[in-house]
Amino acid sequence: MKKVLSILALAALASGCITVNKNDGGESGMAMPIVKDTIHEKITVANTPVAAQDEVQCLFGLICWGSSATHVADVTDELVPFGAIVKAKNGAYANACEKAKCDRLVGTRYTITTEDYIVYKKVKAEISGYPATLAGVEVIPAQAPAKTKVDVR
Repeated sequence: MKKVLSILALAALASGCITVNKNDGGESGMAMPIVKDTIHEKITVANTPVAAQDEVQCLFGLICWGSSATHVADVTDELVPFGAIVKAKNGAYANACEKAKCDRLVGTRYTITTEDYIVYKKVKAEISGYPATLAGVEVIPAQAPAKTKVDVR
């Protein structure tokens, strides 16, 4: 029994954690910031709003079907990148863009209706917004950062 306890104690000591803290010597504030060009998109927005909807059914939250969207819009702001609500919102957005023949929607409003029966969920997403089309891009050149004097005494 002593042998088993000594082996367990040795195994517990051998499988410990090690934390290493490293210091860069204070040079992190000396690095010059990386400056990049900025791309500004020019869009034209229509005055008449467009509306669309999509409906998704899900079984156990994993197996989903029923979306009428022909492509994925992928414009969610959700923390969870999957699920019935996200799929319905993406489908409604894609249907609205396809209906208005535009690149994106501006000023969107969603109405989400959910019927949840624990194992089965039915989600209907309705969207309205103004169609916007990309008219071009403008590259704004980056300005070099001002050099600062470092006074070393």
